[in-house]
Amino acid sequence: MNFDVVWHAVQGVLSLFILGSVGFLISKVGWVNIEAKILLNKLVLFVALPPYMLYNITNFMSKDTLLNLSYGLLVPAVSIGLTFIVSMLLSKILKISRERHGGFCCGFALSNTIFIGLPVNLALFGESAVSYVLLYYFANTTFSWTLGHYLIAASGSPQTVNGKIYKPEFFSRTTVKHVFSPPMLGLMLGLALLLLGLPLPDFVKDSARYLGFLTTPLALIIIGVNLQKTDISKIRVSRDLVVVLLGRFVLSPLLVVTICRFVPLPELMRKVFIVQASLPAMMNLALLCSFYKSDEAFGTLTVSVSTLLSIVTIPVLMFLSGMGLL
Repeated sequence: MNFDVVWHAVQGVLSLFILGSVGFLISKVGWVNIEAKILLNKLVLFVALPPYMLYNITNFMSKDTLLNLSYGLLVPAVSIGLTFIVSMLLSKILKISRERHGGFCCGFALSNTIFIGLPVNLALFGESAVSYVLLYYFANTTFSWTLGHYLIAASGSPQTVNGKIYKPEFFSRTTVKHVFSPPMLGLMLGLALLLLGLPLPDFVKDSARYLGFLTTPLALIIIGVNLQKTDISKIRVSRDLVVVLLGRFVLSPLLVVTICRFVPLPELMRKVFIVQASLPAMMNLALLCSFYKSDEAFGTLTVSVSTLLSIVTIPVLMFLSGMGLL
């Protein structure tokens, strides 16, 4: 047993815990109201994350590496697609209600790849893991705002837009807008510069790096705030929730492990994909369920409970990584 590696993993999770505790404490003392919470989310999504994507793509990848490893995108795409298929079959077998169907499937299949996934992989594997985190993020986000968005919208109460009943569409202008979000645009700009062989000027690279350094602490502070605002007394463990959690923490990573037996990947990429597949439900699940009136309580409960459970599952992942078992 390599105790140095295990201790490094333990220290990694302790640092994540401390940063998350900061968010918990500032929320507990009343520093974070609705406006402050919205600001924190916007700082991550619109200010810190896009330049962080740009910096990491241009700094840690080369054109040759990108072209040689782009096939790796197949693994998260296939695994998420299969997880969705399993979730929809289970929804029918278990007779999940129409209002809960979309939230059930998305909670089962989609990960919190940035707010939790990015800091966890940084703590586990260092900055060399970031490019692989972004590959999984690309697949996860695309599914989230196409199939996931459609399923939740179709599960909700009918929406009226300009006096007409809104019918959810699998692909629309709104879908495109959400898929090509600021973080995704930062990623795509970095990829374009890489393919064209255009280096970032040093002053732009340094600015992107400094802004990007805000991503991990702010993301963990947001997680801490959300956990503090979760009313644990109202959590009720149901059959549907247990099935979603099994999908998140068991089936999803097992599918990645299985697919990697047929699609050989570099060791670090494989480990990052397994970790990304093992994370809590995506953060915007509760928001989408609320917006479309699609069993908001279940969506909120799925995000809250899976995030709380990650306090246990993430250290387990780190321990397994430290033992060389991932």
